Parts: sequence; C-alpha cells; structure tokens
Amino acid sequence: MKRWQITFRRGLSRLLVRLGKLIHLGEPPERTAFAFALGVFIAFTPTFGFHYLTALIVFWILRLNLPALLVGTTVNNPFTIAPIYSFCLWIGLLLVGGKEPRQPIDWELSWSLIAQLRPLLVPFLVGTLLVGTIASLLSYWLFYRLARRRWLAKQKRLMGVAGRGRGQAGQTPPPLS
Repeated sequence: MKRWQITFRRGLSRLLVRLGKLIHLGEPPERTAFAFALGVFIAFTPTFGFHYLTALIVFWILRLNLPALLVGTTVNNPFTIAPIYSFCLWIGLLLVGGKEPRQPIDWELSWSLIAQLRPLLVPFLVGTLLVGTIASLLSYWLFYRLARRRWLAKQKRLMGVAGRGRGQAGQTPPPLS
C-alpha cells in the first residue's frame, strides 16, 4: 500500500472517531441529526460571514446540540464557499430565470457594484434556499442513520452489562425507520 493511501485511511479513521464522539453527546439521534441538518441549512444561507452567529442564535433559541450545529455549519468554509454559492446561483438562474452578467463585474465597492449584482439577488436567494433545504434533508437522513446505529450499539452494550448483574435494565430502543 502506498504512503498516501495509509495517510488518507488514517485521517479518515480519525475523522470517523471524532464524528462518533459528536454522536455520543447524550442526546437522542433524532435531536442530534436535526441540529446537524439545521447547521447544514445555515451553511447554505446567503448570510455570508454570519453563519456561526446565526448558529449561536439558533442554539440559544432552540437549545439544540451546539457541536452538531456548528459542525453542520462548517460545510460552508473558505474551501467550499465558491463552489457552493456558484452552484446555488446557477440553480437559481435555472429556476427563476435571469441572465448572467456578460460583462466583467467591477468589484470596487461602490453603488455601481450593487446595481450590477441586483439582477442576481433573487436567483441567488432562491438557489441557496432550495439547495440548502435539499442538502439539509439529505444530511439529516445520513446523520440520523449513523447516529441511530451508534445509539443502538450503545444501548445493546448497556443492556448486556446491566443484564448480567441485575436482570433486564435500560429502555427499549425505538424501531429503526
């Protein structure tokens, strides 16, 4: 096996261990998956630069799992922001219609910049909200399945340890949907 493959596998296993620790924060899988999915939705919103602040406000209002919420928010980071927002704008332009600017945009901060970007505002909002909703639904489903599997394994271990000493203990896990 090549050295880069070993490094990649080691890094992936470390990431999975950290994700497993995030799942084991004492909350039910549904609640943790909801917090993660809401963080992913926040990552896609057009509140660039205020994603973490938005996540903290949502945490304060809903009292969700803060680490899961923040990890979901980091989907949009300096490496992924350009592809994510470009894709969202493209989807918005397909749905709402509109034209991409044919001339180069003058990025000097002025009123003319706002006038140049105004036709892209509605397609950008529609694209980010639609793609964010789809991404958050998918992330909820994936994260819930992973968290559920880990939660069931933990319940099984706890029932096995408690069952040896005092008979039946613990609660019955809810059915897998």
